[in-house]
Amino acid sequence: MDARAQQAREHHRKAGDASRAAGRHRAQRDELVRRLWSTDRGAWTYAKLAAAVGCSPELIAKIVTGRFTGTRRTDNDDQA
Repeated sequence: MDARAQQAREHHRKAGDASRAAGRHRAQRDELVRRLWSTDRGAWTYAKLAAAVGCSPELIAKIVTGRFTGTRRTDNDDQA
């Protein structure tokens, strides 16, 4: 196999691995956010939780209301 094709194949594999890992990290983040929201509701607003997590209040709202549980998101959703 051509060395360039082999390199492209390897980068394609690594990109898939990174995408799966990112999905797992998002799922863990979402679960932790939901737990924080449900177990200590009086301490959190969307803005406070967003500041603690390092994302936007809009993303927290999406997570808490379940507007994208288990669905594929774009990079822009994490910035929403």
